[in-house]
Amino acid sequence: MGGRRNPFQRACNSFILQERDKKLIAFCHDYRFLTQEQIRVLSGFGCQTRINIRLRKLFDAGYLSRRFLPVFQGRARILYFVGSRGEEIIAAQAGVDPVKIRQRRKQLLQIKDGSLSHYLAISEFRLAFFMASKHNPAISLNFWRTEKEMPLCLEQKKFYSDACLVYGYRDKFFSLFLEIDRSTESHKRFGEKINNYLRYGLHGHYQKQFGVQFFRVLIVCPSLSRLENLKRLIEQKTDKMFWLTVAGDITPEKILSKIWHRPGQGSLASFLEN
Repeated sequence: MGGRRNPFQRACNSFILQERDKKLIAFCHDYRFLTQEQIRVLSGFGCQTRINIRLRKLFDAGYLSRRFLPVFQGRARILYFVGSRGEEIIAAQAGVDPVKIRQRRKQLLQIKDGSLSHYLAISEFRLAFFMASKHNPAISLNFWRTEKEMPLCLEQKKFYSDACLVYGYRDKFFSLFLEIDRSTESHKRFGEKINNYLRYGLHGHYQKQFGVQFFRVLIVCPSLSRLENLKRLIEQKTDKMFWLTVAGDITPEKILSKIWHRPGQGSLASFLEN
């Protein structure tokens, strides 16, 4: 019988793994979750239909797995991540213990559906920064770690950013910590986060852990009104280190331009001006 294929069920088809397939699997591992469009951009496929067909074959063969991002209207978005057979590919390419790859995949399977959009926003930021750096030879993304991979150490506790990245620009290196805001934290809770970063930077913990002195905290907000609220909250404590923007401006075309709000400043700023 005909009809649409079950999106959760793998088909049994013959499949020959190619080198470009290994790159797709590696992208999904590096970014944790990626949409079909994001994978097309990273891999350089010109046709979305072709990449969709290839991704479906990789899913059917067990090299990729899928999660579905809930949406209010229309079809759920497909998110790809490493499948059980992809673990071996990643381990061989990166020279990493397969057990670690398997543990990471298990963590991705355990993430609740309601948190998938948060992880996707992290991937969107990384992709935007990476693609922007490809078109600007003066800038490069040198280092990227997410959440539990990079604990930030205070006196008696640890805290975590959504991601830590280091980029080079004109022979200098800059450190950034990323916070994807979803308007779910109270002002009290967010104020504690501000205090953690201030203590971490101004009391020498960052310098002790990484050997350099300065960093920035990037806050990506879901709306301009939320951004303005958080900016006022930060201004009560400091005019340093925090940079804010809205999620809609996190694109390869805009991420390095003047989209960033600074506490205590009325004009917008760009990374490349500082």
